[in-house]
Amino acid sequence: MIENNNNNNNNNNNKINNIKIISRKQIFSRIKKLIIIFIILTLLNSFINLIFEQINNALNDDGTNISKIQGLERIKVQLTNESSHDVKINRKYCGKDECRFLLAYHPLEQESQANMHFESFVQIAQRLNRTIVLPNVGGSRMHVCLPFSFSFYYDVDGLQKIFPMAQFITQQDFMKWTKELDEKPDTYHANIIPREKPFVVEYEEPTIRTIKTLNNKECLNQFDLKLDSVTTKFKTIYLGVNVLYPPTKDNMKIENFMKSELQTNSKVLLMTHHLSTLLFADTIKFPVIPYSKKIIDIQQNITKKLGNYLAIHWRFEKGKPKLMTKCAKNLIDWIKDFSRDNKIDNIYLATDYPLQGKAQSSSFFNIKEEHHQAMRMLNSTIKLNTWISLNALDDLKSDQDEKINKELKGSGIQGIFDKLVLINADWFVSGPIGCARIQSRYTRRIRYARDKLKNSGNNKIKNISTLWRSV
Repeated sequence: MIENNNNNNNNNNNKINNIKIISRKQIFSRIKKLIIIFIILTLLNSFINLIFEQINNALNDDGTNISKIQGLERIKVQLTNESSHDVKINRKYCGKDECRFLLAYHPLEQESQANMHFESFVQIAQRLNRTIVLPNVGGSRMHVCLPFSFSFYYDVDGLQKIFPMAQFITQQDFMKWTKELDEKPDTYHANIIPREKPFVVEYEEPTIRTIKTLNNKECLNQFDLKLDSVTTKFKTIYLGVNVLYPPTKDNMKIENFMKSELQTNSKVLLMTHHLSTLLFADTIKFPVIPYSKKIIDIQQNITKKLGNYLAIHWRFEKGKPKLMTKCAKNLIDWIKDFSRDNKIDNIYLATDYPLQGKAQSSSFFNIKEEHHQAMRMLNSTIKLNTWISLNALDDLKSDQDEKINKELKGSGIQGIFDKLVLINADWFVSGPIGCARIQSRYTRRIRYARDKLKNSGNNKIKNISTLWRSV
């Protein structure tokens, strides 16, 4: 019993000693931490005093040192920005640190319609604050697959005057931009459809076949783009209307909806649409994209040579083949009657009939013997001038450039030339129902342009438009 009590006393003493030892260790640890904190605060105070001393010195030096410091900082920032390769490339091609483009890679239809469609894309690009790519042209169409630059058909400076706030880049420069970037630009694909109900959007899961079609058939593989079925989003936007003009309350709602749906951070917005008219303005009255100065110069030289001339537009397409010879006879009779009352130096014929090689319109392909008979009858009776007989486009021909020669054998730049000659003729006559296609944007543009010239005081324009006698 006594032995057990002694053991208990010993245990208690050991616990007390351990407590004392632990307490001493804690005290030394805390003292050590306090000393470290004191040293840090002392150094920090010295550093702060040094900073204030530098500031005071700078202030006492009339701000010279501050200006130097700020100048060095600006140089540092500038060097940092300029050290980015892609920033340099962006500045080179769009004038900004970051570029955003709209690429309408295949505006639909032939030149007169494509001209109008592209203006809709320009208006969309303006509203999205994107630079629009000027697609290549050829064969009376716009498409990035085609061989000639936009300026082969059109006056880019004239287009800029119509859209002074828009930003443009040629297809060639756009391609260089994609190739020179280290980080290739991502893409977003949008299609506008003016049918169904408004405010409807459909997302499409692109297949490998879809991407392959865009790359090969639509020639997007010539650009270094991030275009694939994983990262590229595809969207179809249904407007429910053909036009957003005039800007009524309802049209503004649809326009704002379209703009919001086209907002994307992707560097390149790929676009198509199925609009039949100009989206934001009166289709007929809105200025067309002006044609290249070279074509205008050729046209002006030819119209001077023609003097007082009658221009005939015979678009065989949609005419009834069985009526063709009768239509030709009526035209011959009409010309003879008209010539008795008016002094005509020359007669110019613009037609979709194949004067050489292919038809002058890519939509006229059902050519029959009756069409040939009508033209033989006309040529054997009336002395006709055409762009071929006048050698009007010879300056464009090249033995070394097969692309130019191919262009001149079918529909293409000669259609633009014909249009300009028809617009500036003293008298203009076209085919009646049954003999010709009478409803086309091409013809309406001619009539509107002639009316505008006549109202402006151009005395050369004797009439707006006349139809020769129907069958």
